Parts: sequence; structure tokens; C-alpha cells
Amino acid sequence: MYKVLFIDEETEVFGDFKDYVDASPLKAEFEIITELPLNNIEEMIELIIKVNPDAIVTDFMLNDAKVDIKYNVPYNGSILVKTFTDIRHDFPCFILTSFDDQAITQSEDVNIVYIKNILHGDVETKTKARATFLERIKGQINHYKTRVDVAEKRLLELLEIRAAGKATIDQENEIIELDTFLESSIDRKSVIPKEFKSLSNTDRLDQILSKVDDILKKIDSEDGK
Repeated sequence: MYKVLFIDEETEVFGDFKDYVDASPLKAEFEIITELPLNNIEEMIELIIKVNPDAIVTDFMLNDAKVDIKYNVPYNGSILVKTFTDIRHDFPCFILTSFDDQAITQSEDVNIVYIKNILHGDVETKTKARATFLERIKGQINHYKTRVDVAEKRLLELLEIRAAGKATIDQENEIIELDTFLESSIDRKSVIPKEFKSLSNTDRLDQILSKVDDILKKIDSEDGK
């Protein structure tokens, strides 16, 4: 089952989104968690991490309606998505809005912006879209999980090769790339920059060159006697 976190400042829209999911043939595959936006983006990020969803769907104008919240929300859906994906690189996020022109302008990826009318069947029915919004969410979740799974398996294979002392320079570089990707998939802010990760083959080469240098110095000193 796919866990989707839906964020909006109006609880009425929570019902619209759940009704949309319930009307879909995919409804049995989705668990919907709803949350109001908090007035502090750091706390909102912590809440998202605690919920641990497979995907995030957020409204764009999170400070527009003051029916269910009385506080100010100092960020919109685009800022929330960017802040979260700075931590979880390439995580499946979507913006569902009535202000799609503004959202597209402010979003780094225009492909994650969808018109809210789809919740009432207007767009998906009239355009006969090849893939519904839920299908796109499912596809992005599966794509993200597959990338992570493939990277983990390949990294384990390479680490076994390294442990056997048979890793090539290209394989060492691949280990760094995969390790960096997996770290950023979990928490991008804690990723160690690639330039600070050393290759084991390079370390061994440095040790050999150091020993050769010592031998040459010893030979020079003996020749000088």
C-alpha cells in the first residue's frame, strides 16, 4: 500500500481528495494521511519525516484560506517541496492547486504541478488523460523505490568486490556515486561531499608511491657515501 501525505489549509479539501481516491480503481492501493500546514516550516518538515509517507501532495497557497487555521503560514507548497527535496533528493512530491500559473512559475519542476479540478473529475474526464493523477503518483513512487533498490543491490555487489581486494578505479568511483545517491535519498543534508571520499585503490597507490620514494631516498643516500 502507498502512503500519501496530503497537505492543505482547508479540511474541506481533505474530503475532496479522499473522495477522489475512493472513486478510483486504485483506491485499495492508497492510504491517505491528511495534515494542516504548520506555521513553522522546520516543524512541518519534522512532521513529514515522522509520518514517513511514500509521496507528498500539497496545496500551493497554504496561507490562503483562514477557516481551519488562525495562524500565518510563511511558505507555500513550492517552498515546502523544495525544502523537503533538499533533504530527500528526488522524493515524489506533487503540488495540487487552483493557482497553477503561479505554482509553475515558482516550482523548480513544472511537471509536479496539477490543477485542483481533477479532484472533481473535470480535467481527467474531459481530456481523457492517458494516466490519472493517482497513476502518476504510483508511478513516481515505484520509480523512486526501484532506483533506491537497484542502487543498494549494486553497492553491495561492489563492496564485496572491494572486500576481496579486486575493485578497479572505475568500480571505486561507482561505489562513491551510489553511496552519495543513497545517502541523499535518506537525508541529503548529511551527505559527505564526494571530494572528501577517498578511493581505496588510490590509498593503496599512495602507500606504494610513498614506499618507492623512501627506497629511492635510501638508494641516493647510499650512493652518496
